[in-house]
Amino acid sequence: MNYKIIIFLFFFIYSCTTVDTNKKMQVVIIPTENYSNKGFTLLFTVNLKKEGIINKKIDNRSLLIFQKNLKKNTSVKITNLLNNKTILAKVGSKSKYPNFYNSVISKRIYDELELNQNEPYVEITAISESSAFLAKKAKMYEEEKEVAD
Repeated sequence: MNYKIIIFLFFFIYSCTTVDTNKKMQVVIIPTENYSNKGFTLLFTVNLKKEGIINKKIDNRSLLIFQKNLKKNTSVKITNLLNNKTILAKVGSKSKYPNFYNSVISKRIYDELELNQNEPYVEITAISESSAFLAKKAKMYEEEKEVAD
């Protein structure tokens, strides 16, 4: 019985540690920059695929784009710089297309942004998965109001 108390006291005394509270913690914040690129975009057509200018296909109704610098399934915001219309899309798998263009987009994105055929100038911005979006308007039911009161 005595040896149990001695062992308990031994572990109790030596398991206690002192903490210096005078030291100030340093917090290092590493800034993360989202990818952003302005340039001309290319509208996908079947003829470009047949001619070998583009090596993969995009469905006309999809919200996929081809972009060389971003990973697959990255969410991006595409902005028409001439009329400031935007749309959210996803990056598809890597594709080969001319270096002059910063991306290849589907017909749906092209129509939604109302891009000028002679000057399809867009900005592509990667959206961070950890960013938060706030709703503009919330609806509260009467039952919820009673609980809040």
